[in-house]
This record gives sequence, C-alpha cells and structure tokens, in this order.
Amino acid sequence: MIYILISAFFFGSYGIWSRLMVGEFGEFSQAWTRGLFLLIVILILNWRFRFIKAIEQKDWKWFIPIALAGGINQAPYFLGFEPLTIGGYLLGVVFFNEKISRIKYLSLSLAVIGMFMIYRFNLTLAQIFPATMTIFAGLLGATTVILPKKLLGQYDELQIMLGYFLAQIIFNLPLSLLLHNSLPPLSLSRAWFGQLGYAISMLIANYSAIEGFRRLEPSVGSLIGLAEIIFGLLFGIIFFKETLSASIVLGSIFIILAAALPNLRKQ
Repeated sequence: MIYILISAFFFGSYGIWSRLMVGEFGEFSQAWTRGLFLLIVILILNWRFRFIKAIEQKDWKWFIPIALAGGINQAPYFLGFEPLTIGGYLLGVVFFNEKISRIKYLSLSLAVIGMFMIYRFNLTLAQIFPATMTIFAGLLGATTVILPKKLLGQYDELQIMLGYFLAQIIFNLPLSLLLHNSLPPLSLSRAWFGQLGYAISMLIANYSAIEGFRRLEPSVGSLIGLAEIIFGLLFGIIFFKETLSASIVLGSIFIILAAALPNLRKQ
C-alpha cells in the first residue's frame, strides 16, 4: 500500500511540472526529451548494476503493449490529469482473472461519484478535449503499471520501464519534428527545471506503482492510487492558490472511502 501512495504523490505532482513547461515545450517535444533523459539514466544504472537481460520470446507479448502504452500516453498526460481506476478494474478482470466482489463494486461507485463531484463543476466546453485525453492517458497509464505483474520476478522493474522510455522517443520525436513543436534551448530555466522534476517524478512514480501492484490486486491498487487526485488538488492549492470548494472536499472524502473499503473488509 505504501508504494501505491508514494506513486500517487509523485503522479499527483505532474500538474506542477507541466505548468512550469507550458508555453515552452510542445506536447510532443516534452515527451521525447524526457524519454531520452530517462533512457540515459537507466542505461547508466544498468552499467553499474547489470539488471538488463535478454527477453524470452514468450514475454514479448507483454513487453510490447507495456512499451506502446508508456510511449503513447505522455502527450495526453501533458494536457491534463488522469484517473486510472476504471483501467485498473478492467485489466484486473481481463488479464488476472480478478473477482470483483460487491465491496469492490461499492468502492468503484464511491470513487466515480467522488471524481464526478471534483471535476464536473470545473469542466468547461474548452476543457472537454483535454479531459478526454486525460481519460485516454489514464487507461494507458493503467496498462504501464498493472501489466508488468506478468513479468515481475523474471525481469527488473527498470528493464520493464526501459521499454516505454524508448517508445516515448520513437513515437514523439517524429511528431515533434513534423509539427514543429517548440523546444526551449537547454539552459537553467523554469521550463527545464519543470522537465527535470517531471522526469524524476515519473521514474519514482512508475517504479513505486509497479512495485505496489506486484503486492496488490489491480482493483484495490487502483483505488488507493486515487490519492493521486487528492495530492494533485493539494499541490494546486499550495502552489497555484486554487480554491477549495465544498464539492471538492466531499468528493475527496468519497475517494478516501473508496480506497479504504476493500482494505477494511480484509481487516
């Protein structure tokens, strides 16, 4: 559980780093430059610790969708925030034969109500497209942290993550060049500080999420991961002076209850 909360904290910080980059980076240039940085970091770590090994043929069917999801979801992420709850439930049922009990259905219902209360009062016509991209990114994000359960124990978490950092470059660099995405000159600037913060947060968040989902059922881990929304709201209030409404408070309470119910039932 602590790993999922750590991942939620760092996923929730994405909004901070994105705001620092907006206006300087394009949606595709920020993705491929971050992927390049993290690819280099992992290769340096592998040079020291030697954790990358040959991938068996039977495992490519898991590595490929994980890499594709991780490579495609970065541009949509840049447009907004993401709840991965529904994706967690679906992946748990389809790939891990997880049984969804009545308490889990109740938790999912509370989570959806909580998210609706938080977001519906702030969604304008201009935000519909970013919100749609956010949901799309959330489903892809769920894939990158839940499907690795199929590979853990055979491959290191960092090797699994290496695939989607590589895919970030392959998918986003050509689009960035084709669309003439803005890319600020490399310097000690606010935009590059935001990129560095985003990259470090992404590395820690994804590693923690993969490690957390190793120990938890996908649906339960996804509900705990909803703390990301609460962390994101807190960051917005602290750093960007966003207002805290009654609907946000009540929605947050519903989300906390949704995350707590399956664990309380086990106790």
